[in-house]
Amino acid sequence: MNATAHGAAEQVPEQTIPLDLQTMRETALRALRKGSENLSPEELDSLTQAFRGMLLLLLPEVTTAADRHPQGDMPRVCALVGVEEASRHLRARSVPADSRWALRQAQRLARSVMALTDHYVNLGGQA
Repeated sequence: MNATAHGAAEQVPEQTIPLDLQTMRETALRALRKGSENLSPEELDSLTQAFRGMLLLLLPEVTTAADRHPQGDMPRVCALVGVEEASRHLRARSVPADSRWALRQAQRLARSVMALTDHYVNLGGQA
């Protein structure tokens, strides 16, 4: 990277695009609604990767929003518990998309996406 490009990259704010909470929720519902057991291994793999990406975007945003609230504030406490749980799900070893556990893993991640989007809104983030 040349000096000009490097300097321009440093000027870009950390997040320039708002979170698309509606799309995140709609995508999570694909893994959580009735009939999700019929998703193909390719669809499950795609959804799992999408949920991982969403969580990587949500975790710092929810943490920052929680930090704006006082210690002991119940929405803050609940959000930070959700952040820890989502972090644990992200650290879990991925299972192959054709495994009988793939849907459960995708659903676990999807529930974390749903929870963090709700926490973000409850903490005063965009709806």
